[in-house]
Amino acid sequence: MAEDKFSVVDIEQDFLLKVLNPYRDHCRYLKRAYFEQHENQGVPGMLMKGEFSIDRSCYIDDTGHFNAVEYNICYNQIAYLHLGYCIKHGLIPELGLYNQESFFEKQLSHFLIANISSGFQSLLNAKHFYGTFGIHSLKKTSKCTFIKTYCYFYDDEVGKSKGEVMLAILHP
Repeated sequence: MAEDKFSVVDIEQDFLLKVLNPYRDHCRYLKRAYFEQHENQGVPGMLMKGEFSIDRSCYIDDTGHFNAVEYNICYNQIAYLHLGYCIKHGLIPELGLYNQESFFEKQLSHFLIANISSGFQSLLNAKHFYGTFGIHSLKKTSKCTFIKTYCYFYDDEVGKSKGEVMLAILHP
């Protein structure tokens, strides 16, 4: 059996904050992250892993657990970070029309959720948890690039949530 070789890069806090700039301060749930790249696996071998904390929900009184709206917000934050990092470093050829400047300019208007499905296996502690974002596949068309992604969240106990999201990234 071949050994899985991979590299890990801590995401600079300045870059993380720039990606999360569109969010209100109390809605910046992603606190720190690192990029993991598995050798010889292409885009599916690139993962963004992060640490999250939701001190208070941005839209509702404390439910005591992670919910579907928070899944979506946390997904967006780790997905933006992953895609922004990959664009900055030229790691996804299908997004080669973007550069760092155009990513930040078009981040909200051109990066769209076409479909989202999330599920909850057990209650997840929203005060401190972790997430992993990855890409299953990409398809570039004349107007956009479709990216089939997945994301799961878990805490230090038994809390788990997972989902799949189809993104449509409009060409700049």
